[in-house]
Amino acid sequence: MAERPLGVSVIAALAFLFGALEVIGGILALTFSASFGVMMGGKEGAAAGALVGTMVGLPLLITGIISLVVGWGLWNGKGWAWWLTVIFTALGAIGAIAGLLSAPAISIIYLVIELVILWYFFKPHVKDYFGITVSFST
Repeated sequence: MAERPLGVSVIAALAFLFGALEVIGGILALTFSASFGVMMGGKEGAAAGALVGTMVGLPLLITGIISLVVGWGLWNGKGWAWWLTVIFTALGAIGAIAGLLSAPAISIIYLVIELVILWYFFKPHVKDYFGITVSFST
């Protein structure tokens, strides 16, 4: 296997970092939302807090676990991690384009980041590290 490119190491480390933060945030939202609801409004508040905590915490927990798994795959040169990163990054770029109407400055920053990652992942040495044989390269 080829040596891990520096950019892949950075992206994998960021996936680990953000994945861990999402998992922690998800666990906190799931754990403390009902308690916060009780403080705000008794039994009704507890039910509302638990619902909000579940609606926020569960997606955070799931995306955090996915980020950790993808980060591990990127770190270890797994082809499926390359594909998932390309797919998620392309979807992020589409989302950034859609966001140009509501928050153009932030959306442009996100779009540039997503496009740079896509460009980088199609570099020949990056594809070689993951064992990817698609013919398109940058």
